[in-house]
Amino acid sequence: MKMKTIRFLVGIAIIGIAATAVQNWTTAQGASSDGLTAQDYADIQQLYWRYNQGADFRDGALFVSAFADDAVMQIGTQKITGRDELTAWRGERDEGKTGDNGRRHWNSSYRITPSSTGADGRVYWMLIDVSSGQPEQVASGYYEDVYEKTSDGWRIKHRTLRPDRG
Repeated sequence: MKMKTIRFLVGIAIIGIAATAVQNWTTAQGASSDGLTAQDYADIQQLYWRYNQGADFRDGALFVSAFADDAVMQIGTQKITGRDELTAWRGERDEGKTGDNGRRHWNSSYRITPSSTGADGRVYWMLIDVSSGQPEQVASGYYEDVYEKTSDGWRIKHRTLRPDRG
């Protein structure tokens, strides 16, 4: 082999090794190839317990803490905009009561993807009534969410609640 060819092959090998090292270092720092870190995914998933337990235990402040200040929640044709409206809506649903409402929200099949403004998601939900002792499914569907990273961390910017039709 000619010396020029050997140098070329060695150069290619060095570039390959360097690229692999950079990729491994990036992965070790928690960044995924899609731009979201493992911590981002974990923080976004934490929004669901805030929403669920805020609803299930009639804790309006916890419920609203999952949302950005100017968030929009769309349920059918109803559009609830901003934390003040979300707080009022949650209060109406709780009818002035506090504590366990006998229902449980369950989420699964999280699909979280990066977007140009933060991240998007689709997550299945199911609502179970446990007040009679025998759990009974009340409703199910999925959320289509847009998340944004705020100074307080990740929050839901826009939620469209899509119930399943029986």
